[in-house]
Amino acid sequence: MTRAGFVASTLAFAARAPRRGVWADVTLDREGSSLLAPFTVSIALHNTTGHVVRLLFPTADLFRIDVLRDDTPVWSSVTGHKPIPITRQLDVPPGLLKLAQVIVDSTTVDRRAFAPGRYIVRVAMLGLDFGTVVDRPIVFDPPTSIATALATKPGTVLTIAGEPYVDGSTPRLRDATGSIRLSRALGIRPTGTYVVRGFLDAYGDERVFDVGRSAPAFDNAPSPPPF
Repeated sequence: MTRAGFVASTLAFAARAPRRGVWADVTLDREGSSLLAPFTVSIALHNTTGHVVRLLFPTADLFRIDVLRDDTPVWSSVTGHKPIPITRQLDVPPGLLKLAQVIVDSTTVDRRAFAPGRYIVRVAMLGLDFGTVVDRPIVFDPPTSIATALATKPGTVLTIAGEPYVDGSTPRLRDATGSIRLSRALGIRPTGTYVVRGFLDAYGDERVFDVGRSAPAFDNAPSPPPF
């Protein structure tokens, strides 16, 4: 979907007033504000009418979630997904109905790490008679420098970034503050800047960064595929 199409569809959803007495709530549950730290989007419906309310949806999808940076989607729950064109109905009982929990791994649709900064998590309810949009802000911190990571207590989970390289047969990562040994290589022939999440460990007398997750940085193209 183009940016113009996304904005147009979102405005169309927002223009529809939600059915009186039923409203959507969105909460974000986070491990932390570091890059590559996943977060969970929880969606719930509140029915204050005192009776069951039936909502209708034009497809099997009840909602869509988008993560926006400067009004442009960088991740979407509908990427590569084609909605099933069958009318669906949802009976919402009085009180609270927990609708869904979706885990976002904090990478873009092309598998790059998010850039540091402020984003908007946008949840759009896709009902014929319940079209509403809920925005929640989310912020990601810059990566920890390698010099700071080396001084961190072992076992502390954090995110660093730098240029991967191989010293002899040992994979390492370097930035402007220093270099650190990695527990494993970051794929085949990685180039440019990579974001790495893990924790500091030890290998003999040397500090090693135990790699949990890694991805090309937001301003870096993904590594080329192997020949």
